[in-house]
Amino acid sequence: MQPHDSIPYNPDIANVFFRAGYIETWGQGIQKICDECIALGAELPRYEIIGTGIRVYFPALRSALIDQPKVPKGHSAKTDGTLDDTLALKIIEIIRSKPDITLDQLSAEVGIARRTLVRYMSALKEAGRIERVGGKRYGHWEIRDDMK
Repeated sequence: MQPHDSIPYNPDIANVFFRAGYIETWGQGIQKICDECIALGAELPRYEIIGTGIRVYFPALRSALIDQPKVPKGHSAKTDGTLDDTLALKIIEIIRSKPDITLDQLSAEVGIARRTLVRYMSALKEAGRIERVGGKRYGHWEIRDDMK
């Protein structure tokens, strides 16, 4: 840490914080930050003075880096736009056994939200794996390829 002047931007507000007990002493904040970084074994932060303000950059601790990000429950970890094959196969098997199943029934049986099911069904239709024959009320699903 380099020596620096400790001049509050607004002395009146700083004095109020000092009297209220939010500030212990003048000019100790940066030193306390540096001391805590050393105690944690972290690199010292980098400071940048911009006009009348200050910006502090803290390098990430190696122990705090995440190797594999968590995926929210019910989401596929795939990032290439493909669907989870296990769930797609489950949907196809249920449709094979009950071709006249509704989306609400299928959603309940698979155990996913209706909106998620609609996304999967759209992808399966685009891939040519399933097709809806007839209308919404009296139609049925057909499997277009053998998925056994």
